[in-house]
Order: sequence, then C-alpha cells, then structure tokens
Amino acid sequence: MKTYKHLYEKLIAIENLEEAYWKARRGKVSKSYIQKFDKHYRLHLAILYRELKDKTYQPKPLKSFILRDPKTRKICVSDFRDRIVHHALINILQPIFESRFIHDSYASRKNKGTSTALQRFDYFKNKINSKYSLGYVFKADIKRYFDTVDHNVLMTIINQKIKDDDLLSLVQKILNNFENKIPGKGMPLGNWTSQFFANIYLNELDQFIKHKLKAKYYIRYVDDFVILHKSKKTLQNYQQLIKEFLRELKLQFHPNKCKIVPLKRGVSFIGCKIFQHHKLLIKRNIKKITTKPHELLNFYEQSIISQEDLFNVYNGWNGYAQQANTYTLRQNMKKYLKMELEKRTNTRKSIIQEMASIQIEEMKETANMMPSPINLENSW
Repeated sequence: MKTYKHLYEKLIAIENLEEAYWKARRGKVSKSYIQKFDKHYRLHLAILYRELKDKTYQPKPLKSFILRDPKTRKICVSDFRDRIVHHALINILQPIFESRFIHDSYASRKNKGTSTALQRFDYFKNKINSKYSLGYVFKADIKRYFDTVDHNVLMTIINQKIKDDDLLSLVQKILNNFENKIPGKGMPLGNWTSQFFANIYLNELDQFIKHKLKAKYYIRYVDDFVILHKSKKTLQNYQQLIKEFLRELKLQFHPNKCKIVPLKRGVSFIGCKIFQHHKLLIKRNIKKITTKPHELLNFYEQSIISQEDLFNVYNGWNGYAQQANTYTLRQNMKKYLKMELEKRTNTRKSIIQEMASIQIEEMKETANMMPSPINLENSW
C-alpha cells in the first residue's frame, strides 16, 4: 500500500492556507465575523501560519446549539480560523483518500449528493426487478454514528496511508476538541472535518460490503445505506455479516431502523419513500421545504443574503425534489417565490433608500456642527 510523508509542510504553506480561507468564507460573506477577518486576512493567515509552523496552534472551543429539524440534534460550530485549518487539512488529505472511496458513496463528495444517489437507486431497482418479482431492499442506519465514532479506530485507518507525525497530531487535536460523554469517542455535527472523516471511517464498511460480500447494488449516504437484491435470504445473510463487521469498527445497527422490505411496499431513503414506479417526499421534508423559503425571504428582505443566494438554495431544493413526484408542489413553490420576491424586493429598495436618507441627514448634521472655515483674506 502506498503511503504519504512530508505532508505537513504542504498543509501549512501560505498558498494552501489562502485557498482554505476562500473556501471557508464561501457563502458566508454577509457574516460580521467574516467581514472583520477580511479586513486584515493576510495578517490573520500569517499568524495562523506561524502557530501551525511552531506547533502552538490550538483550536478554540466549539459553539453549540440545538437544531430541531424535526429530530433534535446538537450542532457544533468551529471558530472561523479553525474552519480555515479544517479546509487546509482536507485540501491535502482528500486527493489521497478520494481514490480509495467506492463509486456509490454519495455524501460530501464532488458531483455526488442526494439527487445522484436517488438516480442510482432507480438504476439498481430496475436491475433487480423482473416480470415475476420486484426484489427486496435491506435498509440500514448506524446507531448514533457521529457520537460513537472511535478516535483510535479512525486514527489507525488514517495512519495506514499517512506517515506524517505532525499532520496526524493536528488531526488528533481536531478530534480532541469535541467534548463527548465518552472520551475518545464522537465527532461534532457541523464540522467539515467530521463529514470527511465519516467517509474515511465508513469506507471500511464500503470495502467490506463491495469486495468481501460482493454486493452489487449497495448505496451509502453518510451512515444511511441500502442494499438491493432479488433474494430476501441473501439480504438476511448480508445483515448478519455486516452486523459482525460493525463490531470491529465499534459501531452497531440502529435497532429500529434496520429492516428488509419488499420493494413493492416502498422504502424510506434520503428523505423519500421509494416505490417501484414512483417516489414521494416524506412528510417532514415537505414541511421543511414549505417553511424554509419564508425564512430565506426574510433574510433577503433584510439584505442579509442576496437574490443569488436565495436562488442557489431554491435550485438545490428543486433539483432534489424533481427526483420525486412533486410537480404540483414545485409549481406552487415557484409561484410563491416569484410573488414574494417581487414584493420583498420593493420593500428592500425602500429600506435601502431610507437608510441612505438617514445617512445623508446624519452627514448634514455633522457638517452643521463643524466650525466655519476661517476667511484668511478678511483676517489680515
């Protein structure tokens, strides 16, 4: 197996840090902390470079909040400069590990995502179906995955490819920055590194299923995965062998989310209920989709986000929703956005004009308070 050394020097190179900075700020330029960092970003990067070079860098404590969407999740957010380090690290590691990932792993990877995974499901579904049978799906979920990832197991996996003590030490610092009930376990939801490390960790499972079990029709999205097959008995055998393999990774199946079902009954996967000839969005996704635009429109009206930002979110949702039978929902959403956008654009213009008028009045008041200039000609 090929291994990699002397990576830390590439990681801390100012060119890599600057590239990481631009990636970390993407889509967040309206944030006040980004604007503050931007004013002297070269100085901040120089300080960060010195800390990394001298091995004095320490990540700041994570800020956490509770998200109910509808499941209750604890989301942890890193300080902006730490996010730069995360991107700098992944810039170096991603090219190394990406080539080891299987084709049908769809989370947090370029040209992948939920829409592509659903299309792949359709392709596999047609492969296993015949005139006489629709086949079966083994649907599985890993219990509390991000809380139970074992740091030692993860570091062992990374160490198989990476032989650079300084870089490995940085990875360990990032992992240790997350406070969990069980020391040496877990990764924070909300960190870019957590998503990347999740793929490295579960790539071991991917390799086992694809190359040991030789399962053809397997798809994974984070810790949620499916295997399609004509035979229910084969899937039952897979389930038992995967359960045993997960013990090696110190993981286990979610007791209520692992089942083998006939495809004709439909299976829930990546926010959809998938049947033989159609798909439906699950109820909580419809609720989220119909409430999110109102929040985004409010942000737009207050000039927190641009019209481009708004359309980027809408286009992403629309691409995902097209995978299911959602024509009426999408048409209604399109009409709603068009109507509200026109209304709120006028409101936004009024707010900007009002702010400009206030600034002009303030400038006039300031000018009136200043002493009159001295007439030198009359003073002689």
